[in-house]
Amino acid sequence: MKNKIQLLVTLSFVLLSSFGAIAQTQRIPYRTGDNYFIKNTFSEDKLANPIITDASKFSEIFGMATVMGPKGTPTPINFKKEFIIAIFQQASDIDLSYKALSLTKTGPKKLLLTYEEKWGKKLTFSMRPFLLLIVDKKYLGELTLKVVKK
Repeated sequence: MKNKIQLLVTLSFVLLSSFGAIAQTQRIPYRTGDNYFIKNTFSEDKLANPIITDASKFSEIFGMATVMGPKGTPTPINFKKEFIIAIFQQASDIDLSYKALSLTKTGPKKLLLTYEEKWGKKLTFSMRPFLLLIVDKKYLGELTLKVVKK
């Protein structure tokens, strides 16, 4: 009987621990930033930290690319309430695209961005694609990147 109670207590502890680990991983909502471009005056290949928390840093790197039509204005960003995650590389003549797969909270003030990096054919021009995610500041924390290459 004593062994059964110990086994039950041990199983309960393991089960509760696993629920705690599951509760720690939480999907974080985000929006994609559209109708922006990386300025030619920005010379870095990558950001040391892909998190941008203020409008002045953002405007050093990105410009607005307004086009005609109902979806032609840049996605609005409120830096008082939101921050940016920006992924890009140096300009290249190889077709490259990024796609966010998931943004999750993995612990207190810890985020994991999983994104796809898809390389294509050689182009006749250079381009500098990027991924721009807009996230609520209540989720701001240390970011880890996980790249899925295609």
